[in-house]
Formats: sequence, structure tokens, C-alpha cells
Amino acid sequence: MGRIRNVVFDLGGVMINYNPRKYIADLGYEGEKCDRLCNAIFRDPVWVDMDKGIYMTYEEALDSFVKRHPDLEEDIRFFFKPGWMEVYTVKKDTEEILYNWVAERSDIYILSNYAADGFSYIWNKYPFFRKAKGGVCSAFEHCLKPEPEIYQILLDRYGLKADETVFIDDIPENVEGANRVGIHGILFTTAQEVKDRLIELGL
Repeated sequence: MGRIRNVVFDLGGVMINYNPRKYIADLGYEGEKCDRLCNAIFRDPVWVDMDKGIYMTYEEALDSFVKRHPDLEEDIRFFFKPGWMEVYTVKKDTEEILYNWVAERSDIYILSNYAADGFSYIWNKYPFFRKAKGGVCSAFEHCLKPEPEIYQILLDRYGLKADETVFIDDIPENVEGANRVGIHGILFTTAQEVKDRLIELGL
């Protein structure tokens, strides 16, 4: 690969804490009810449809969740109460150990499967985005990782060369998708391990 000039970060599980069951449990749900509600929201196809941009707001998707799980209507509506996106918190270890270190050495970009209003919420809330040169969100492009189109959108939009670009994601399939278009993919395990890998690559 060429000299690393660009490092691309995924969000959920890399920069943003993503623990669906904990989100539900923190509202007081336990056991089977907690699992059922978690599955009805985060593991339902409607959630993926939000990432695809079929629904551009959570409000648009809410009735679809309820229609698919009418027995959980009250609980689903309770979860999606105003302010619920506060569950999206920054992984401080990633920010402090990895992200800020990378920002001193290369250009940073964001590439994430994310719902439109969720992405807009965290983009405006968290200052770490100010260090990024740009970002691509699946909902606005209507395609998802690991489809090759979304990686190519990132490369084309910002004029990046694939062999000078590293992509960090916590899902193996997404890392493999990056590799297939010539981007060097790194599987996120811990911030320190990814930092060590980048050092090995010459960053």
C-alpha cells in the first residue's frame, strides 16, 4: 500500500458506544422482556431500513416498528421518547488513545451505516467531528457497508486514493468490503491495538 494519508473511522462500536441491550436495560427492563424489546428495535429489519435511508427520521419509522410488534407498542414508544438519542455516547478510549493521535498524523474521515437523524445528531453534538475532513453516512447515500458502492462514494467524493487509505470498523464483513475496493481495512478490537497496527503500517 502507499503511504497512509487518510484514516477512515466507523462510528457505532468504534467511535460511539453501541450496546443495544444496555440501552434497554438502563430503562429498567430485565430478562426476557429486555431481550424481546431489544430484538424488536435494534434487530428488526426496520432498523436496517433506517440505515438505508428508507426512513429519514425515527419518527417516520416508529409506526412500522409498532405494526411489526403490536404487543410491545407501549414499550417501543417509551424507548423512542424525546431525547432518546442521548444513548449515543463517545467511546472515550478511542477518542483519547486513537482518534486524537491519528488526527495529528493524517486526514480523518467518517464512514458509517447510520440512520439520517441519528448521524446528524451526533455530528452536531460531538466536537471530535470537527477534526474530520468529511463523512459518508449510509442513510443519505441509500447504500450500506459492505457494499462496494459506499466505499467508492467516499473515495470519489473526497478524491482519496484507496491504497493510501485505512478503514477501521468493528465488523469483519465491513473490513473485508473495504479490502475488496483496495482500502486497507483494520478490524477494531481495542483503541490501543488499532494504534499499534497503524504504527506498524508507518503512520
